[in-house]
Amino acid sequence: MNRFHVRLIFTTGALLHFSVSAFAGTLDDYYLQQFGEAKNIQLQKAVLSATMDVQEPAICGMPLKHGLRRDWNLLEQTTQKVLAKQLALPALASEAVYTSNGGHFKVHYATTGSDAPPLLDANANGIPDWVETVGTTFEYVYASYASLGYRPAPTTSGVPYDIYLLDLAPQGYYGTTTGNVPASSASYPNAYTSWMELDNNFTDSIYRPGTYTPIQSLQITAAHEYHHAVQYGYTYYFDVWYAEATSTWMEDELYDPVNQLYSYIPGWFSQSGLSLDIAASTSTGGGYGRWIFNRYLAEKHGASVVRSAWENVARITSPNGNDISMAPVLDSLLSSSYGSSLGNDFFGFTKRVYTRDWTTHTSDVGSIHPYSPVATYTVQPINGNSSPTPSVTLPHYSFAFYKLTTPSAMSFKIYIAKSGGIQTALFRKSSGEIAADFTGGPYTVTNLNSSDEVALLIANTTSGDGENANFSTDGSLASVATPTSPSSSSTSHGCFIATAAYGSYLHPQVRLLRNFRDEHLLTNAPGRAFVASYYRFSPPLADFIARHPLLRGMTRLALTPLFTIIVYPLASTAAALFAGGILCFSLRHRYQQRVTAGERC
Repeated sequence: MNRFHVRLIFTTGALLHFSVSAFAGTLDDYYLQQFGEAKNIQLQKAVLSATMDVQEPAICGMPLKHGLRRDWNLLEQTTQKVLAKQLALPALASEAVYTSNGGHFKVHYATTGSDAPPLLDANANGIPDWVETVGTTFEYVYASYASLGYRPAPTTSGVPYDIYLLDLAPQGYYGTTTGNVPASSASYPNAYTSWMELDNNFTDSIYRPGTYTPIQSLQITAAHEYHHAVQYGYTYYFDVWYAEATSTWMEDELYDPVNQLYSYIPGWFSQSGLSLDIAASTSTGGGYGRWIFNRYLAEKHGASVVRSAWENVARITSPNGNDISMAPVLDSLLSSSYGSSLGNDFFGFTKRVYTRDWTTHTSDVGSIHPYSPVATYTVQPINGNSSPTPSVTLPHYSFAFYKLTTPSAMSFKIYIAKSGGIQTALFRKSSGEIAADFTGGPYTVTNLNSSDEVALLIANTTSGDGENANFSTDGSLASVATPTSPSSSSTSHGCFIATAAYGSYLHPQVRLLRNFRDEHLLTNAPGRAFVASYYRFSPPLADFIARHPLLRGMTRLALTPLFTIIVYPLASTAAALFAGGILCFSLRHRYQQRVTAGERC
């Protein structure tokens, strides 16, 4: 192989390796990009857009600022200087302050500029009516939470709670609550004070003013954000998905007629194979759409069960300053105080997704998105030759529905094989649940008519990933694999080595690897075996990498080709084939030269 070919192959590999160098950036890149401070790198934008939930506008800015403060010491000093303003009290032009009539809140507002609230109809003291409305609304929210047994949001020395009115529409936020400093509390050692930022008028198009009035948007935002302030009063180290699920649930408990929260449910029910505790995201229903699980818990055990969950997590010491996983807390609470478990209640919830027999807010049941089947089968028999294949692998606390219909009146049998963490239920549209947790089979469904349907529910009701099941109507069943991955209480974020390299499981590259694991590895036996082995052997190596900055950088560099293949599979394949073609051509050319030389001899 001559030097030209060697250089060409090396150059091709180098371009492939470094073409997404921005993709191998640090945790700093993530926060700079999220707060609009990142450099304008076109390739970086293209790569970040590959992670769907990174750039979507959120309704609440709390998760991002919560993560920024938690990861602050992992950021470089230059990044800290740029982002320090995100964790500082807002500076308003010509600031004025109004104290609400109940004395619990100070509303800070600008009298000039884009942050100024509507100034028409100011009262005799010159206070805009809108500012007074904000104060009155929060006093109602304060009293409502007190009546439900929640502790008020703590403040330093008991002064009124600070609310800042800003133009948040450009950021896509209704409001945001930011943890501040530790609050003295004998009962809850990790309690923190906080402050709140709120949009100044809720009239911009992102707030759907044609559907919800500014007053309604203010009401649900006040209920939502003040509960975040209450949450900080229990513990700073809360699990963000449950914080959003609870704050969103409280919107409807305090302001039932608004009903904006129902718009988050389709993101979950149309992707029910995603875990209960995935990161907050409006597109997946993570956090926001999970509010309806709190409604199920409240209907079954009473509304105080949600408050008890927050009281319980407040007494737990944070491991290494990380957020405390809420799933084990819920499981412990439900087991010790309610004679149930998270698995049992999650299964009960998934069944109610189909039956829709909700017992509260009954006039709004029609607003709850119906179940979304993973597949619908209209042709018998259903077996391994059907499309799609009637089998599923589920991560922890997730579920899937399958719809079975018939073109004419008939009966059929259902067989199912499942791993130990799977629970199943069978429903008939006309009569509700007809069988629960049957294994093997068959279960016979009789006297179906052409307009009837049968729905099969398959749910992973455990904290472990990789539980799987398959079914048929002719008795042919594939073997099921016993998952070997640890429970989600220890691996809810996974990707240990990538997390160590990038500093946080929130980093887009780490998210990309988690998505690849869930969508491509945990859905097949070889992939599950690889993930199980990785979970067994990677934590010690990840700990070692995390302690050495040089190794973190080298690991990021080593992971770059993997990200390239995941994000650009076609380009990566083409580049590999191109390099392989050059190599084959060079070897063939060299062989022919040797043959020719031999003939001459």
